[in-house]
Amino acid sequence: MKTVRSWSDLENFGIVFLTGESCSLMYRILFDLTANGKAIVERCLSVTITSEPWNSGSASDPHVASIMLPREMFTPLAVFALLESGCREVLLCERAVIGIEASDSKREAALIRQSHNASRSFAYHGAFKDRNQHQMTGRVQ
Repeated sequence: MKTVRSWSDLENFGIVFLTGESCSLMYRILFDLTANGKAIVERCLSVTITSEPWNSGSASDPHVASIMLPREMFTPLAVFALLESGCREVLLCERAVIGIEASDSKREAALIRQSHNASRSFAYHGAFKDRNQHQMTGRVQ
């Protein structure tokens, strides 16, 4: 089981909280992204990010881009971060977003679902992960 409760938890996935003062509306938060974080945000938003990072990051995991996002993006980012990190299912709970890992047994997964009273569940289905194939054209993207 993996749990995301705060912005700082997303740093483990390469989404690095910098400041809320960059947005003149005081609405968006500035993040730096590692390659992994960039891939997560791009999949979540279905976009390509081409911006430069604000900070360099570490030599072993450099920052490759930056982005400003509203606070409301926390839940979608947490869901995609957990799915992209290999969780087979993600539960949206009152105080956390919880990922059920492939190594969690069926019994453990059932206990997690029961004890956390999830309001919603997410999982990749099919060959195209987060996309469905258009039935008329066969297109995926």
